[in-house]
Amino acid sequence: MAFRRPTILTSVLALLALAIMVALGLWQLERREWKEALLATIDARLQILPEPLPARPTADWEFRRVLVEGPVAGGQWFRFPGRTKDKDVGDALALLLQREDGTYVAVEYGWVGFNAPLPPVPLVLAVEGILRQPQSPGLFTPSNDAARNAWYQTDPAMMAQAAGLDPSKALPQYVKPSDWVPSLPNDHLQYAITWFSLAGTFFVIFVLFHRRKRETA
Repeated sequence: MAFRRPTILTSVLALLALAIMVALGLWQLERREWKEALLATIDARLQILPEPLPARPTADWEFRRVLVEGPVAGGQWFRFPGRTKDKDVGDALALLLQREDGTYVAVEYGWVGFNAPLPPVPLVLAVEGILRQPQSPGLFTPSNDAARNAWYQTDPAMMAQAAGLDPSKALPQYVKPSDWVPSLPNDHLQYAITWFSLAGTFFVIFVLFHRRKRETA
């Protein structure tokens, strides 16, 4: 049975698909440059010696080592289920510290196994850690459940409210442990190679298809 001649629309759609694959490959290369610049910035900030956390940290304080101290506010632990430590899975713990200016800062401090009893709440803490900005929850991240004390994303204002404190006084940033290591995958080059390989394969098929059409016409 003879092949039907490809229509102009079919060719246009094929070339459009090819252009999209190439564009996605170029976009991944741009993302790779952005990610490498971000990783370099994070590494440079982590090398800065710890300093006291300013009253209102600006964006360039994220990933810097900071010193925070003060009495524990609210008198409670906040449990973050599903966190690993030394390959064991359990709950990370956090507290709210009250600073001299009356603001609260959330500090991740400690870890317990699932269903393990919570340790006594300390009265005062002096901590060195790494400043972070809370990230937007993922598509499958559960919502925080203050009633069950189950927290899946750091929300300092919500944590302060759950502890009976003024949420407007909670800093939006929080402090990770000093031994925390950022984990930001940089797979954009592999993604770019994949898109360019698909584009190349598609282009070869496109050329061979049209050559065969001409031979059978």
